[in-house]
Amino acid sequence: MLNALEQFTDDIESITDFTDVRDLLAKWRGIAAERPAAIADFQAELDGPLSTRLMVLATEGDTLRYRHVGARVVAVFGHDPSHRKIEDIENAAAQAFRAVYRWVIEASRPMFTLQRLTGKGTAERLILPIAIDGSTPAIIAYVRPRDDVNDLLRAIFDASSDGITVLDVVRDEAGRIVDFRVMAANAETASRLKTQPDSLIGTSYLERWPISVTNGVFSRLVQSVETQTIEIFDTRYPLHGEMVERRLRLVPTGDRLTVSNTDLGPILSASRAIEKQRNELLTANTLLEQRAHDLKASYDSLERTAEELRNEIARNRVLERELIHLAHHDSLTGLPNRARFEQLFDEALKKAEERGRGAVLCTIDIDHFKDINDSLGHNTGDQVLREVAKRLSGALRKSDIYGRLGGDEFAILFTDAIDIENVSNAVRRMIGAVTAPLTIAQQNAPIDLSIGISVYPTDGRSSPELMMAADMALYRAKRSGRRQSIFFTPGMREDADKRFQLLRQLRLGLASGEIVPHYQPLMDLRTGQIIGFEALARWQHPVDGLLLPAAFIDGLEEPDIAQALTGVMISGVIEDIAEWRKAGFATHVSVNVTAFDLRQPDFAEDLDAQLRAGGVESRQFTIEVTETTVLSRDTERISQTLSQLRQLGLSVSLDDFGTGFASLSHLLSLPADSLKIDRSFTRDVETNSKTRAIVRSVVTLAAALDLDVVAEGIETRAQLDALGALGCNIVQGYFVAEPMAGHDVMAFMRRSTHPRTHANLPNGPRAI
Repeated sequence: MLNALEQFTDDIESITDFTDVRDLLAKWRGIAAERPAAIADFQAELDGPLSTRLMVLATEGDTLRYRHVGARVVAVFGHDPSHRKIEDIENAAAQAFRAVYRWVIEASRPMFTLQRLTGKGTAERLILPIAIDGSTPAIIAYVRPRDDVNDLLRAIFDASSDGITVLDVVRDEAGRIVDFRVMAANAETASRLKTQPDSLIGTSYLERWPISVTNGVFSRLVQSVETQTIEIFDTRYPLHGEMVERRLRLVPTGDRLTVSNTDLGPILSASRAIEKQRNELLTANTLLEQRAHDLKASYDSLERTAEELRNEIARNRVLERELIHLAHHDSLTGLPNRARFEQLFDEALKKAEERGRGAVLCTIDIDHFKDINDSLGHNTGDQVLREVAKRLSGALRKSDIYGRLGGDEFAILFTDAIDIENVSNAVRRMIGAVTAPLTIAQQNAPIDLSIGISVYPTDGRSSPELMMAADMALYRAKRSGRRQSIFFTPGMREDADKRFQLLRQLRLGLASGEIVPHYQPLMDLRTGQIIGFEALARWQHPVDGLLLPAAFIDGLEEPDIAQALTGVMISGVIEDIAEWRKAGFATHVSVNVTAFDLRQPDFAEDLDAQLRAGGVESRQFTIEVTETTVLSRDTERISQTLSQLRQLGLSVSLDDFGTGFASLSHLLSLPADSLKIDRSFTRDVETNSKTRAIVRSVVTLAAALDLDVVAEGIETRAQLDALGALGCNIVQGYFVAEPMAGHDVMAFMRRSTHPRTHANLPNGPRAI
């Protein structure tokens, strides 16, 4: 029944199709962050509707026993293992999960699996470690089938007018075939037996068809498997109180046997009726000629029926071959799919171990592929994938193994690798072939690759180890600017662990209120007045103290963390503005948001609701967004959100201006009220004539477009004087004031009641 089992410990939320999996995993993680999870923590789920998809196994000595198995889990299994030990379950699926369950208990970590089941599609299984009675290690698992390509197989399977049954051999200790077990049955088979297909799966063949022993059918089944030959024969047997006549076609594949059962009753009945009619015609001379003509017509009809049957059988054979190919290959590119690649990968590693040879794995991502889809359309994206597959096929040796893992991800296994230099040359040749210029429908479709490389046996001896190492190297290649290939190094594991710890701690910090806004003032050089503040995120770490964003910026690449941080910052700023208003002080605050936030359709509406609930006027709020964010993928969606914000009365500031690729046409269309000159231009503005020329041009351009200009990163009087001379009248930076906590803002403003001019500003840069 088991075709394939994929195991995952990371990125489970992005792999699963079901909200239940994400909710259970989030609940377990929330509990595990404070203490080991117990079965009592999930009692509500076990008592509610979700219990039908749950099962609980508890350790009992050296084994595990099923404590609870939900009704829908039983339907997926095809049998009820309740209260049985796992060793007593002899099917391949249960055996495959023994090691998985043990790993989850010993590692105290969740695991997620995708299990492909013959005739049942793909089943998801989330396995969580828990304790029963405080000390008994156990697991709670959520099991649910997923629709996939097997639905197509099932639809074709069930559409056949023949009864089709897939059987697996059951052998005794001596290896003799003593029975068969039903692995799949189509709707026609179940209809003839007056039952449902699922009720047949997992049952004994001899228990369902005991007559097969006496009428010789069982021995023909055994002979077909043992000789691996296709057999076709006719038989008769009683069914529901009447004799039926069938034609059986046996197709063996190893220890699996596909049995097609064609109802011959209509054909034979027609034949017998014709024969009877013929005999009657022979006895009636007067009607002989007419009856002979009728008989010939009946025979012609029978021949056409027989020909149609032969054609259907031929079509079924072709379809069978096509379905087998479809199960092993990607339908878009024709390359081996992930399951087939992993199978070939494992086989190649066994050969490499036997021969003492090396091998090198490359995992490949097409850089910015989503941008190709978004800008040129999904049809163009599909053509790019097909062209990449074609170029890969042409650039590699016949001995190399390659496939499409999914999306824009491909993998190559260079077999018989001699040395790193040899592999590097092969990778360069492959990159040159794949990234050659490509034009589709008179449009340039640029192709760049990020590649992670792991080496057998240096970086791992199994396919999961090598795949994980190559994925780490691929992540490093993406982080380092993409468009490059990077070999795995052991230090990447440590980096991955650090990143994991950062993400875990950052999620906990966000949940526990450790991320707080600090405020850096903006000063108008024309009046010396403080005209507002920029809210900057600070992490009040319980161990490391106050951390600047540089310490946790890597975590903001995760969409959930970035959006959570934005939510925390906005809530904190609204609360602070409300507190300042109670003290009689009203000011303006700008808050940075990310592309993840601006892609949300309801972001503007939700922010407006928060401002109203907090009693904050929209004109007191500015949304800061970086130039690169506005020009990233989904530009239209992001611009639409920014326009909605401005319509609601908020202002928009384009941050880090000059570091991206905004053109004059972009500035004309971007929904912005101000530009912030990046600190890379203010750093040497007093000494570098080219920098001054750029700043002067930005100020002039902004004035022409009726945009305010803010210079950030001001740390010296010389920078301040130079920017003032260039007409940039609004500045912020450590020279004006360092970022401060919300409760310090009022005291700062009382000290800043009088205008701050060049004469009464500090003489030197403030300490950072």
